[in-house]
Amino acid sequence: MMDEKDTKERILDTAECLFAEKGIKETSVREITSAAEAHLAAVNYHFGSKEGLIRAVLTRRTEPLNKERLRILETFEVEAGSTPVPLESILHALFTPPIKLCLKHPDFMRLAGRMLSEPDKELRRVFVSQFEEVFLRFKTALGRTLPDLPEKELLWRMHFIAGAMIHTYTNYAVLESLSSGLCILTDDEEVVERLISFCVAGLRTPLPAKIGKTS
Repeated sequence: MMDEKDTKERILDTAECLFAEKGIKETSVREITSAAEAHLAAVNYHFGSKEGLIRAVLTRRTEPLNKERLRILETFEVEAGSTPVPLESILHALFTPPIKLCLKHPDFMRLAGRMLSEPDKELRRVFVSQFEEVFLRFKTALGRTLPDLPEKELLWRMHFIAGAMIHTYTNYAVLESLSSGLCILTDDEEVVERLISFCVAGLRTPLPAKIGKTS
């Protein structure tokens, strides 16, 4: 007989899969519990509500993801001592954990893509709020490494590299199809190195003359 922990994990696994496949608004609690072979009341018992379930699905993946990003960054900061962390190292800490997560839990990464593109502002806010601490820590690290970059420009460039990262792990199947299988996301280290190389160039590129005059 399944215990409560098994039931809770089964609900989380099923919700993650159905949310990714159909969308959060389009997936009912009844569908989730039916597919998970659990009682309808189990969602309220374990999570309080559908909203609580949504948050639990997110934090189950984002909490360890964020901890790993910060752990890697802190390791590089200790190695660097009083000097700024190399740009490539900062991006390695930022990119490697989510690419590994993508390979291990592709349903969650599809769900992440859905939530970022959702017209529902509250759902998008709930997802983005999971990363506020990480954003500020990496902004500080990047600011030390790129001291000549105005804050406004740094924020824009962080937005651009986040877009490259998110597109890589949520839409890699499109590239696989368009390349007729030449480009497949199977080796996380290879993809991370390509992504780092691309984003380092963008972060280090000089300010366009017009922007430089107005920043």
